[in-house]
Amino acid sequence: MEKQNFWKISEPLETTLSRRVSQLRRLRNLTLEEVSERTNFTVARLEDIEAGLETWLSATDRQKLARALTIDPPVLQEVEVKPRLEPSADPKRWQAILDDLTESILLGARELSCPQCGHTLRCRVQEGLDINENPIFFAKAFCQKCPFTLK
Repeated sequence: MEKQNFWKISEPLETTLSRRVSQLRRLRNLTLEEVSERTNFTVARLEDIEAGLETWLSATDRQKLARALTIDPPVLQEVEVKPRLEPSADPKRWQAILDDLTESILLGARELSCPQCGHTLRCRVQEGLDINENPIFFAKAFCQKCPFTLK
């Protein structure tokens, strides 16, 4: 694997992920298409990142983008903002939402919306055995856009 040449940056870095990615891309004289080729992200996704629609990246995506911009991943991570995972002002209502999701998944639903961001959840049913070796089923779901998980 070829060694990356990490350049020093002379100007102060921007304070948000969107501005920092845009700033670093411009400093490296890269187009969105060039960054897209280096990261295997679509140009539309890069535009979303630079527009501030994505405010945090998975570890893998952060490494790909950092490598494309020839920086260390913590340079991006320090300005990422994850949405706060607060159930809701009403904990009983939040639990009812989770119970409804669980029941729907166990009944076979797969196209459910995330209760936090509205994106489609990835759902599955995990099968297991209890202490008496009776089958038990658990609903599992996660969102690909926000940190929501149903365990």
